[in-house]
Amino acid sequence: MGRRNRIEPFTAEMTMLDAATDGRAVARHENQVVFVEGGVPGDVALVHVFRTEKKLLIGRVVELITPSPQRVAAACQHVDLCGGCKWQHLSYEGQLTFKENQVKQVFKRIAKMDTGEFLPILGSDPVFYYRNKTEFSFSTERWIVDRDSEPADADQRALGYHIARSFSKVMDIEECLLHHPDTNAIRNEVRVFARAKNYTFHDHKNHGGLLREIAFKTSVHTGELMVMLVIGEDGSKAHKAVDDIFTHLEGLFPAITHFVWIVNQKNNNFYTDLPANIWKGSEYLTEALGPHRFRIRPTSFFQTNPRQAVVLYDVVKDFLLEVIGGPDKKIDILYDLYSGTGSIGIHLKNWANHVVGIEYVESAVQDARENLKENGLTEGFSFYAGDMKDLLTHDLVAKEGSPQVIVADPPRQGMAPQVVQRLIEMQAPWIIYVSCKPSTQARDIAMMQDYYEIVKLQPVDMFPHTAHVENVALLKLKDVLPAFIEKVRVPEEAGIREFTILNPTTIAKLEGNS
Repeated sequence: MGRRNRIEPFTAEMTMLDAATDGRAVARHENQVVFVEGGVPGDVALVHVFRTEKKLLIGRVVELITPSPQRVAAACQHVDLCGGCKWQHLSYEGQLTFKENQVKQVFKRIAKMDTGEFLPILGSDPVFYYRNKTEFSFSTERWIVDRDSEPADADQRALGYHIARSFSKVMDIEECLLHHPDTNAIRNEVRVFARAKNYTFHDHKNHGGLLREIAFKTSVHTGELMVMLVIGEDGSKAHKAVDDIFTHLEGLFPAITHFVWIVNQKNNNFYTDLPANIWKGSEYLTEALGPHRFRIRPTSFFQTNPRQAVVLYDVVKDFLLEVIGGPDKKIDILYDLYSGTGSIGIHLKNWANHVVGIEYVESAVQDARENLKENGLTEGFSFYAGDMKDLLTHDLVAKEGSPQVIVADPPRQGMAPQVVQRLIEMQAPWIIYVSCKPSTQARDIAMMQDYYEIVKLQPVDMFPHTAHVENVALLKLKDVLPAFIEKVRVPEEAGIREFTILNPTTIAKLEGNS
């Protein structure tokens, strides 16, 4: 911890006034903002302030004086240390209220533009056991909850979640309420078996040890369950350990349908770029979103709340149907940006003659093509793999045609400024922008406000008990001059004519220099 984060700790009574976007409560003390861990808006509590963060005070609740009417008993035994579900103390109705308000506030503060129609947030059902993927880390350093009761000879090898701000330490997780219940018993058995066999656990400081991670993927649709073991060593001894672990699990848990192992000897935990070895089962499991089926490989990304993903995709579909005039209408060309494994484009295919998908990850594009076959879609799609700012060019538009609707679903960091500029230049009549981080979405839309207006916003809760919220924005092209487009080719009676068009910003710059 740097010196700038050090303060003289103190404890004071505070009232929780609001909820922050990172899951902490917000209070004030002597005209300073305090972010409070373990607080719920409406609580009156004693708060221990122990550090600063970007000029904000950081504290945690040490004693409740008057609980908030929205406070509920957390269901998870690890909630106070895990940090994954920080809002479990807040009623689900309260969670939805604050998530909805979060979207409103970031657009008011960042976009500073009329947000059009704001639709009520769509909640998730269920609110527990909704994830189809979870990952747990092995570690040589176990987080000790109570040192006074800790036996001197206690095994320090752990399997669970990393502790916030102490990445090398991992807390043993006995029960996680986010994933399929079977995964708890499997994970706990692996911990017992690995300790008994004296396998080495990962050293997060020196990057040694045999066992690094264990991950689970499940399918709501088929009931398939995949176990992925990530190991930090290669060779016959390591492979024998994997075989022993999987043989042991196979005998105890018949629900496991796929056994996969990956060797990761890098100094980071990123393994999705590494080859997956199949011990038993096929190389993918199958999930359904609405009427469509999707293959999910061990290292492929897929929506982690598949039930709620259908709700999210139906919002996109409803926005599309609204702009094209109903379910019996079709547009010619739809662009699906950040298309992943093709799930959104496939979900919308009935209302577009041709879908153009662009995705950064090559393996995801390969999965998308497999998913087309899985759903009997043999034509009407083009997929491109590469950096969005390099692929979304005038040449691509000349080849594939100008879209009537663009759907964009970028990662949390939003779109690169070059991509936003390309969207402005393309000037599709409609853009449907799906985001898992409304603040970056508001930033990107603000950059387009001279050209696009917000018609409506629809928040969707994909991750109950966390502060994360998804948001879908429908944008309509304003009546403005066309943007700058290189080598526009327009057919004439006797041939093709080529010319350029300047947008208002370019014209203003030229006039300023004249």
